[in-house]
Amino acid sequence: MLILSKVRRLVFFLTLPTLLLAMACGSGDGDGDEEPEPTAEGIFINEIVASGDDWIELYNALETSKDLGGYTISDSGNEYALPTGTTIAAKGFIVLLCNDLGTGLNTNFKLASGGEIVSLKNASGTLIDHIEFPNLDNGQSYARFPDGADLWQITGVTTQGESNGTDGAPAINSISRAPLVPALNQPVVVTAELISTTGVASVKLFHRFNGGAFSEVAMTLQSGTSYTGTIPGMTTEGTVAYYVEAVGTNGSSSFKPASAPDNTDDYLLNTDPLPQLVINEFMASNTSCCPDTDSGEEEFDDWIEIHNPGTTAVNLADMYFSDDKDNPFGDKISDDDAAATTIPAGGYLVFWADGSTSQGATHLNFSLSADGEDVGLFYIDGRPIDTYTFGAQSENISWGRTTDGGDTWGALSTPTPGQANQ
Repeated sequence: MLILSKVRRLVFFLTLPTLLLAMACGSGDGDGDEEPEPTAEGIFINEIVASGDDWIELYNALETSKDLGGYTISDSGNEYALPTGTTIAAKGFIVLLCNDLGTGLNTNFKLASGGEIVSLKNASGTLIDHIEFPNLDNGQSYARFPDGADLWQITGVTTQGESNGTDGAPAINSISRAPLVPALNQPVVVTAELISTTGVASVKLFHRFNGGAFSEVAMTLQSGTSYTGTIPGMTTEGTVAYYVEAVGTNGSSSFKPASAPDNTDDYLLNTDPLPQLVINEFMASNTSCCPDTDSGEEEFDDWIEIHNPGTTAVNLADMYFSDDKDNPFGDKISDDDAAATTIPAGGYLVFWADGSTSQGATHLNFSLSADGEDVGLFYIDGRPIDTYTFGAQSENISWGRTTDGGDTWGALSTPTPGQANQ
């Protein structure tokens, strides 16, 4: 039996790896050693969730309970031994939470959502099961159908600690919309990418405006595994919420977002005049200049300075920063601290691009690339306020407007975060 290549956005129906196991998991030291094939003993890795709260489900296909004390579960770089006294009932399940805790049924590792190898060994160190799972999105699992069988499938409904049944639910890989930032009266096309169209009975788009009742739209299969549906244009300002449901021929359903309709995707229709703000200066390679002390220590982080050349103060709460001008919704600025996120008329405000949002409202969830990329400030509905694309940067030299708010940019050997550019 063969292990098939795992490629994102494809359906995965796999047999239990045997013949090519060594090719899939050979040692990385280059000495040619090969890991042996699994020796089946009736205890199986049965289901895997690797996005959100990670977990691995084990299944006992035997007619008697089994002592799993000393059995080990491992991912590509870690191994965890199940504690003494761990038992699994006949035809029963045990769930191992992959959360780094390393105690009880909590492993000392987390899983990679992009896919990796998981192995199970018995107390004697014999490999008894081994699986390489593919990329998994939130709400999806990789599971055997039926329990303990050789057939693996990505499913849109997880069954933690319960039987997988005989077939999974259709899995939605992603949903997107166009345009990303709609205007009033503009229809929005929502596209749902499914893992596979096999076993799919229908795909539906649900949308509502300003908290009203959901309307249902039948989505149409396009090329490949794409389904599309259209949300009509709205004539007034407000929020459009939407989600997608995929219904299987077996009657099962999955949703995107996975927790819909309690949680949905949404977009804001807004006609506010954009605030008079500019990206004025930034540093993408800070090693010894301009320390960030919000953690209680000096940290030399990337930073972005916003200048308000207008005559009134502006609170940036609920606006967005992004390092990709085509994705305006990179990092939403917190609305918890108006004093920290308000720029006075004629003033400056520095945001730290350090990936440490826990340090305060002026800390962003990304850093800047010294090799060059985009930097952008976007309004609460995603409209661009100011964007700039920059090239390779030098250490401890900022890049900014040579005159505050002006059109000419250049290297500033004397950085001035929070002050007028020199």
